[in-house]
Amino acid sequence: MELEPRRLVVLCAVARAGGIAAAARLLDLTPSAVSQAVRKLEDAAGVPLLDRSGGRAELTVVGARLAERGARIADEVAAAERDLTGTGDGPRGPVAVGATAAVLSSLAARAVAQASVRHPGLRPALKEVSGAEGLRELRRGTLDLAVLTCDGEYRPEPPDGCGLSVLFRDQYRLGVPAAWPQAAPDDPASLGDLPWIMAPEDSARGRARARLAARHGWGPPPVAHEAATWSAVSAMTAAGLGAVVLPTAVASRTPGLRILPVEVPGRYEAVVVHRTTPSGPPPPVLAVMGALAATVAGVAEELFDAGLLEVEPTVFRTLD
Repeated sequence: MELEPRRLVVLCAVARAGGIAAAARLLDLTPSAVSQAVRKLEDAAGVPLLDRSGGRAELTVVGARLAERGARIADEVAAAERDLTGTGDGPRGPVAVGATAAVLSSLAARAVAQASVRHPGLRPALKEVSGAEGLRELRRGTLDLAVLTCDGEYRPEPPDGCGLSVLFRDQYRLGVPAAWPQAAPDDPASLGDLPWIMAPEDSARGRARARLAARHGWGPPPVAHEAATWSAVSAMTAAGLGAVVLPTAVASRTPGLRILPVEVPGRYEAVVVHRTTPSGPPPPVLAVMGALAATVAGVAEELFDAGLLEVEPTVFRTLD
């Protein structure tokens, strides 16, 4: 029996990254090259190292033991590289990040840039995705983490091999165009008779508006515009087209919006669905998650200091 050390390192990467595709990105290899290395290691060992009977390859008991050996080899190689280059410890390698449009410009882009500066060996790549697309790519192994928005009562179900962390929670607010007469009704029972800027039914804003309508017995609005993005909502409110439900952080920065003193039930959330292993998320994933948490805290402070956030920044429950 002859075990190739490099193949043990590949097996370790599969264990740490949580799958073949994720390990391939970590090692800068193709998924087929990773699979081939594992199969050759299995041939040399004479026993299965991956259980492929389910929808996702899992390490067998023997595979997990060999992966631990591979981890020691990988750590020694990394230490040798640091000795030669003079660099310190830190997460290294590629990490694929997806984010929905609602959080990409305000949070994810800043966090990815911050993670790159803090960890020079890290190579994060950011991609805009829809919620469904982000979950699908996590299942396929083409993303390592996805930053998604949701209603607190309808969080996405993490795919196998993934976990979910709440990045922040926010309250909903009900607003009307500031161009409307100040006599626009504040009575919740009358608000259903106004024109509305609706959202897709399965979106966070759509679910929040449906709860509000059910609480006050509203029927369909006389005029129902629809906007899925913040830019579209801003354009519609600026034009005075309708009432709208928004998270506090967005409502406070939407030009031409007057927030009404009406309670909107539920909470708006941003969550991180991330790849994980029995020992926790891989280091590159943890590095990006930490940068996301720091960015959220910074944005909350900025909004509060500018007088745009009506509550203390602690309303945001961050990853840290």
